Amino acid sequence: MSTTKRRRFLQQLGIGTASLSGLPFHLDKNSNPSSRNILQTLRKSTLYDEPYWEMVKRQFTVKTGYLMVNSANLCPAPYFVTEAVDRYSRNLAQDVSFQHRSHFHEKRERVLAALAKYLGTSSQNIGITRNTSEANNIVVNGLDLGPGDEVIIWDQNHPSNNITWKHRAKRHGFKVVEVSVPPDPGSAEELIASFTEAITPDTRVISFSHVSNVSGIHLPVKEICVIANKRGIYTLIDGAQTVGFLDVHLDDLACSFYTASTHKWLMGPMENGILFVHPDIQEELWPNIMAAGWNEKSSTVDDKFCVLGQRNTPGTAALIDIIEFHQSIGKKAIEKRIYQLNSYLKNALKESFHSIQFVTPYEEELSGGVTIFKIPGKDAVSLFQQLYSDYKIAAAPTGGLRISPTINSTLSDMDRVVEAVKELSGD
Repeated sequence: MSTTKRRRFLQQLGIGTASLSGLPFHLDKNSNPSSRNILQTLRKSTLYDEPYWEMVKRQFTVKTGYLMVNSANLCPAPYFVTEAVDRYSRNLAQDVSFQHRSHFHEKRERVLAALAKYLGTSSQNIGITRNTSEANNIVVNGLDLGPGDEVIIWDQNHPSNNITWKHRAKRHGFKVVEVSVPPDPGSAEELIASFTEAITPDTRVISFSHVSNVSGIHLPVKEICVIANKRGIYTLIDGAQTVGFLDVHLDDLACSFYTASTHKWLMGPMENGILFVHPDIQEELWPNIMAAGWNEKSSTVDDKFCVLGQRNTPGTAALIDIIEFHQSIGKKAIEKRIYQLNSYLKNALKESFHSIQFVTPYEEELSGGVTIFKIPGKDAVSLFQQLYSDYKIAAAPTGGLRISPTINSTLSDMDRVVEAVKELSGD
């Protein structure tokens, strides 16, 4: 997209363009290695313009010339987060005594408190798993279900929130009802109806993704949960595509369970996940794994459901650094920026391709941080492979060509994606 068109589009979004050139800060990993100074500088800024986001981008150690727009799968962490993981790992390797390792327990408690505050709930309701899949499995295998019960699932759920229900149903005799939503929904009401119309007197659980990784559709989750609550139905929301992107407040969502990972939109260390269990139903969920240290009288989600033996403690300890990074920028600012990147990308694609097919709804209120599209006559897998091999752009071939940018991308990066797709498509 040309500079003139970019300025016009930003003006339409109500975003100033006076500072599109000339960085207000010269903060990067080489000139200032202190993460504390980085966080302080981010907090001081009140102008979320392109120079600001260029500064944010420089906190990531992506190889020169490469562009990572696959946050829906795996996002690189800022350099000071990976350095923290390395530091904690070296620290542990130097002394693996019980006495020394006790400080990792203290760090875990601090992380739990920070995660709870970040997600808008109590630390009693939050547990740290190894990823979203494990958190989903804890719920799927922990509820009392049997013959005569029904579970409603979205056909766009991640496998860990889809095939897990189906396999457990084979063992325990309950029924799984798979629902679809309109491929081009015109309103939130249409999405809600897909689930509510499937409810019967036997429905015990409704399980769905907050944002689909295969279409980018953003479900009106709170509305679905409120309807389910009135009928005594559990709700499990897979938030793998939302935590770190949307300004999520778990206590306001009215859900029974919420799961997520830290290595996607949160941009944190790998092998860490999140499990939220509503306080009113924590006694109704059975633990899956009981390792050394588990106690039947445990009163927190982390102690009751997430005691799994030896863990990747250095990675968990470093979660505090990425949470502080997000809070220094501001959750609302991050959400707005990711929506801006996707709206800008969709607009540029629409201008560049006459026959483009958007799998993801064009409207912001029905979509999230994932933009999926198809170019008629072009194979998405081939485009995905060539984007990386020829243009060093890491995307995904999920549901079409999937681009999922976060705050380590800029508007000029979205221009780069569009230009690369144009060249590959011969358009």
